[in-house]
Amino acid sequence: MNFRQKGSRYSSGVLFCAGITAVSLVAASVTSGFRTGFEIWLACCLVASLILHARAGFALSKAQQELDLLQSLVQKFKADRRHADQSLVGGGAATPEAANDALSLDRVNDAIENGRVDLYLQPIFNLENRKPACFEAFSRLRNLNGSIIQPADYIDAAERANKIGLIDNMILLRAVQALREFGQNNPGCRIFCNISPATIFDKDFFVQFTDYLDANKDLAEHLVFEFTYPAVEMMNDAVAANLELVARRGYAFSVDHICRFDIDWNALRKRNFRYAKASSALLLGDGAEAAREKARHVAGRLGEMGIDLIAEKIESQADARLVQGLGIRYGQGTLFAPPRPARAHLEGPQKLAAVS
Repeated sequence: MNFRQKGSRYSSGVLFCAGITAVSLVAASVTSGFRTGFEIWLACCLVASLILHARAGFALSKAQQELDLLQSLVQKFKADRRHADQSLVGGGAATPEAANDALSLDRVNDAIENGRVDLYLQPIFNLENRKPACFEAFSRLRNLNGSIIQPADYIDAAERANKIGLIDNMILLRAVQALREFGQNNPGCRIFCNISPATIFDKDFFVQFTDYLDANKDLAEHLVFEFTYPAVEMMNDAVAANLELVARRGYAFSVDHICRFDIDWNALRKRNFRYAKASSALLLGDGAEAAREKARHVAGRLGEMGIDLIAEKIESQADARLVQGLGIRYGQGTLFAPPRPARAHLEGPQKLAAVS
């Protein structure tokens, strides 16, 4: 059910209850002669009506915020595309790369504008009990015929055009919608959402974004914002300051694409990075015992600091056992499950393993 449908149901419910209350008041006024007991009964009816109105208003305000964010993203993408098209027209013949990028971005724009952006989730497993502990969100865009637009076909073009942040933001809102829809069956659900630094640096969007976080404080327990380590290294002071504002609202961060262990972990922890992801190849060091011992030491040190190390790209049972032997609690990879549509993971009675 979409937000407009939900809002319509809430409004209809409030109007129905208000009508019943009005009829009851008229009937009671005729039969009771406005005795003392009637005043108490009237007060109870008014309180119930106010609660219904407050519930409807709160739900509609959340829905409207999400719609406003989605609409601003679509409009921003469309405006940027028009500017890019005008630049191409005024700049003469486009290079083959620019022409290919324009075609790719047109397909992305069409998918975004028409709501063909799907949320896919890949579980992150607890290695001890082999149960999903949380999920990582991915975007999948569809063509008009329903076929999937492969990320490799548009990611480079979107990054060159500085549009990858818009796609990240779209999938973030899709993740929130999934949490709202399936949260009752999975109260412990937590989703990692990849965020581009451009999202935090975009002043207009960031104001809307923080307002949305303020109005949805319960999401802090269910969303983890993930950045690549190269992106973290390149963050300027303005981006870092905005990131701190998000952390103050109770949101945790994750860093992936770790390619070495000799980084400033203390600085990351101070900025509320509570998760770090490293590939199983880096952790296992191609079978070298010295490399595994170093990974074991790093995992233990990070655990003491309050940072969970998550092993990525686990593709075999042997690697899963070796990673678990390093004292690492969580793993992710095709061995456990590939990314699949959110509904396939979250719909149903299954419970998630606890994650700290």
